[in-house]
Amino acid sequence: MRKACDEDIMRDALRYASAMLGELRTSQLAPQKYFDVYMTVFDQLVNLEIFFADERSKGQQAYGALYELVQHAGNVLPRLYLMVTVGCLYIKSKEAKAKEILKDLVELCKGVQHPTRGLFLRAYLCQRSKGLLPDTGSEYEGNGGGNVNDAVDFLLSNFIEMNKLWVRMQHQGSARNREKRETERQQLQDLVGKNLTYLSQLDGMTYELYSGTVLPKVMEQIVSCKDGIAQQYLMQCVIQGFPDEFHLGTLGAVLNVLPELQPDVKLPIVMASLMDRLARYATTDMAVLQRLLEMKAFERFQDAVSKVLASQVGMAAADKVEMFVALLNFTGSVLPSNIGNVNAVLSAAYAALSSAGGLSGDMKAERGLVALLTIPLTKYDVVTGLGLSEYPLLMGLLRHRTHKDLATKIILTIVESGTRVGSEEKVAMLFRFVAPLVRDSKEGGNEDLDDEDMEREQVLVARLLHSLYADDASHHFRLLAAAKQQVQAGGPRRLRHTLPALGFAGLAIVRRLAAGEAAAAEAGGGSKAGGGRGADEAGCEGSAEDGDADGGKTAEGGTGEGEESVPGAGSGGAGEGGGGGKGEGKASTAEAVRVEPATVEAVTVESVLQWVLSVALSLADVATQPALAVQLLLAGGLAASEEAKAELLAYAFFEEAFTLYEERVSDQRSRVNVLFSIIGALQRCTVFGEENRAALVQNASGYASRLLKRSDQCRAACACSHLSWQHHAPAGAAGDSAVGGGGGKVAGHDGGKGKGAAAAAGSGGGSGPVRDASRVMASLKRAIKAANAAKQQIEATARAASPDAIATYVSLYIDIFHQHLYYYDRGVDGFSPAVLQALIDLIQGELAARAASNSASDAAAMAAWGRTAAYVKARAAAAGAPAGQDAAGSKERYAALTVRG
Repeated sequence: MRKACDEDIMRDALRYASAMLGELRTSQLAPQKYFDVYMTVFDQLVNLEIFFADERSKGQQAYGALYELVQHAGNVLPRLYLMVTVGCLYIKSKEAKAKEILKDLVELCKGVQHPTRGLFLRAYLCQRSKGLLPDTGSEYEGNGGGNVNDAVDFLLSNFIEMNKLWVRMQHQGSARNREKRETERQQLQDLVGKNLTYLSQLDGMTYELYSGTVLPKVMEQIVSCKDGIAQQYLMQCVIQGFPDEFHLGTLGAVLNVLPELQPDVKLPIVMASLMDRLARYATTDMAVLQRLLEMKAFERFQDAVSKVLASQVGMAAADKVEMFVALLNFTGSVLPSNIGNVNAVLSAAYAALSSAGGLSGDMKAERGLVALLTIPLTKYDVVTGLGLSEYPLLMGLLRHRTHKDLATKIILTIVESGTRVGSEEKVAMLFRFVAPLVRDSKEGGNEDLDDEDMEREQVLVARLLHSLYADDASHHFRLLAAAKQQVQAGGPRRLRHTLPALGFAGLAIVRRLAAGEAAAAEAGGGSKAGGGRGADEAGCEGSAEDGDADGGKTAEGGTGEGEESVPGAGSGGAGEGGGGGKGEGKASTAEAVRVEPATVEAVTVESVLQWVLSVALSLADVATQPALAVQLLLAGGLAASEEAKAELLAYAFFEEAFTLYEERVSDQRSRVNVLFSIIGALQRCTVFGEENRAALVQNASGYASRLLKRSDQCRAACACSHLSWQHHAPAGAAGDSAVGGGGGKVAGHDGGKGKGAAAAAGSGGGSGPVRDASRVMASLKRAIKAANAAKQQIEATARAASPDAIATYVSLYIDIFHQHLYYYDRGVDGFSPAVLQALIDLIQGELAARAASNSASDAAAMAAWGRTAAYVKARAAAAGAPAGQDAAGSKERYAALTVRG
């Protein structure tokens, strides 16, 4: 053919071209291979077209004659390819009217009904005629050549015929090759879609022409073909191909077609494409958004979803969920402020899924449902999301594991964003959202959860409890009470992790209320009705962690390692009334305050403390490690003493702590730690009268003496000595904790004259610090006795004991000496230079006897004594006197001590 073209032999060129086009008559090639042949022929037809144009320019062959000549080709398929080639040149030369030639060609192509051959022939016609259509503004428009309506008719006719051929491919061959044919059809879908693409690109395509002519005919063809693959692809072509403003005006027509489509059409994808286009379009122009609202676009989409579900009863759960995901994304983008629409979508989704038996184990549907439930968390804040009443119902359709993962995500969103949940209704809804983490599932699956995983989950719930907050302390308390009712259904394994958070959150409310009462007293109001708003703000900084720290300062407050105890926060005003306070009228025994108070409009410090006590006792019942329950009781006792000034309530907390220590703490190491915690908390309490304090101190001292190891008995006795000497006093009280300068006088009494001073300090329900020098000395004598017993025990087993064990009692003597220095600094009666010198001589004698030893314990003891000796010498040189003490008096006292080292 190319040789004939080069030699200008027309008949040979047509003959060889017809033979070449005859290769396209084959039915043996797969569509992909046929496409390769078609592209090769297409390239050669371009050369043939150039030859025809050259012949016309030479005046040797008119297009009209050539158009008739090619019609004599022997076979239909080559004849039509040649007619399309010549016909396009004929139109381009303007020797013929575009409308007539195009109509002729599109009708003649009906002569090829083989699906593959016919599709490629019409694809060739569509491609060659591009740019030759009588479009608006085109050079081929008018003068009998037609107008945009003729161009539309041509493209629509070609589209309809091509779609019929494309659908017919599905019904060729055996049923076992169905999947192969579907794959081949999808490879050819762009040939059909070109017609719609060219339609959308017409300059003369107006909304009126689209809505009145194009869309009705296209939709009619889509529905009538009854083929899922064709309907899926063509709906996407319409949505993606035509302008947004066209879709806005024809939304109803498109949505009405959806229920008529085949069940295998992925309607969620179709609807999502349409919704996404309109949502993006709305973001570009507020007028578009307003129009969407006026035309009730969301309601139309919602109605379309309902109709689709009604028409396709057997729709897979995954497809249903995907459709609701698209609808929820649309309303979230177009109407973000309308939370009612979100709830309506979730309600419809629940109704559609539950009526069909839920997700039926469909993992794809479950992933889609998680995506659906995640949308409100990302588009709205969690507090707003808590107003979605249908949310928990949909969550209930998930498997327990997936439901739990989503609940974990909700909690993390709240905690990490710092969101505060401030109403009882939303607290109840929140716990419905996170139900799998709060209580066991009916499906089971919790029994095999190991302790580590359970702890990780419940720590999240505990963090969530600290997100419950209200500006009004009474309201805040009611939130915690509502949360307690929810978590109590979780069983012992959960409660042992969540109850501590509840208790310490309650103590934070105690601080707020106490700060409010103190502010009201300072302002002269004298009211104690739950604390004013401003006081709440002042006291809200205290958190549960603060409460934990208060109760957690254990042995450090009472061991007396040269350190001073820190008074409890908020221990202000002696005018608050001492030990009795309101607590005496509330309860007289621990059993009386175990009853949880009824919720009232305005709570008091005492009622919140009673509630905290009930939480602590519940924790004691379920805790595997009772030490945490003891810590909560001690924090509550300290708050009752220093914040509420409620002596009986404070006593009840410590009574329960002692009971729990005696009955539940069995491990010796734990007993030592818990006892030091009790001593540390009790030392900081100033509310107790003499009788109650004596009972508590006696218990602590008794338990200290019954510890198993002598070294523990010694250190516990040293700690107990601080229970009889509190250096701090309530703010504004007489005898504030200043220590007299010279002469060892302590402000408020004459040198600490024994029990008389203690009685004076303890009268009036704990109006001042306890300072009983005789009891301090008695405690330290018990410590010396325990250290001597440790020495005798070690010496009795010297052959079996290690050198490190032999040196242990020396460290005990040094610890006791440190306690003596503490009281000596404060001028406590009975701590004379002679008493301290006796201890110094004892220690130095023991260290001298051990001088030849190379053990690590001996070296540590000698180093510790060296630092102590250096301190004594520095004080003797009038250097390093504590703040508030007379340097000269300090020098005089320490000069009386003789140390070596």
